[in-house]
Amino acid sequence: MTISAVLLIAAVLAVLVIRADAAPERKAGTSTRVSTAPVTTGNMVATTNARATLHYSGERALTAAPSGVVTALPSVGAVIAPGGTLYRVNNAPVILLRGSLPAWRSFETGMQPGEDVRQLEQNLGTLGMFRGDPDVTFTKATAAAVSTWQKSLGVERTGRLDRTAILFADHDLRAAQATAVVGAEVAAGATLYTVSATTKIVDLDLRLADQQLAVVGAGVGITLPDGTTTPGLIESVGEPVERGGDDRAAEDASATFVLPVTVTVADQAAVGAFSRASVSVQFTSALADGVLTVPVEALVATDATSFAVETPGAAGDGSARRIPVTIGAFASGRVQISGEGIREGLAVVVPAS
Repeated sequence: MTISAVLLIAAVLAVLVIRADAAPERKAGTSTRVSTAPVTTGNMVATTNARATLHYSGERALTAAPSGVVTALPSVGAVIAPGGTLYRVNNAPVILLRGSLPAWRSFETGMQPGEDVRQLEQNLGTLGMFRGDPDVTFTKATAAAVSTWQKSLGVERTGRLDRTAILFADHDLRAAQATAVVGAEVAAGATLYTVSATTKIVDLDLRLADQQLAVVGAGVGITLPDGTTTPGLIESVGEPVERGGDDRAAEDASATFVLPVTVTVADQAAVGAFSRASVSVQFTSALADGVLTVPVEALVATDATSFAVETPGAAGDGSARRIPVTIGAFASGRVQISGEGIREGLAVVVPAS
């Protein structure tokens, strides 16, 4: 007998023992009034719950590019779109632009061609400052567009754009908790506040014992603090990492090593009321498809490893009988059974509630 079979039998026996005091002894052939449940055909699905954290994706520190005195910061929760001001240092704005390449050099006439120039021109076009076809060369037309943009920002018109005056990001940024305050003098690289994307995700640590559930692209359920459940999708699964500060047994290696899992939230509106919250993620796994099942309390233990189900028969005629069964998967209060005479729709005895 396999370990899994022993564990299954132990689980079933535990349920039967727990219910034993609440249910009268059942004997085949008696006329005691009983409750019944039909044998049904269906899929056996197991559910595993894991604690998780709902939060905004892409959370990171936003640092000052130029050094100086902080003269403006966005309010917590503000969303900055391309063309918007991230902060001001010495009253000079630092502007968010759309793009995946970081600003690694300043933009000026005579600079070497590059994709970062195309990225800048695309933004200037979106802002209505550049009318040509974006390319990799910083031309007089590019400098004129920069100058026009600088005028709209109320800064000196030079036609040259210092890399510290802009920040490229591939999504809008949401301002979160501030570290610096207006009026503070900061050095280049000092943290000003935390930013994130505007979408929310769920992060969790999955036990190594449940790692077979961590399949990229698989659907999960996310139970929110208000009790509602919304669908999610496993986006990524990391390599095992060790977590400390746990009260689980130190000698159990699977208790300290976990799999980091990230889940995307399909319906962002459903989590709109929560900026950050503890949630529960439900993973489901198919144990058996199209099998015959009964409530686990319908089982009658005939010995330490054998089970049967009981049919009620007609009242007082002694036709009630026990049918030996082989048990299979066990989930959500039901158990898979098979055996001679077991068929869909067969009524079996369960303890009266």
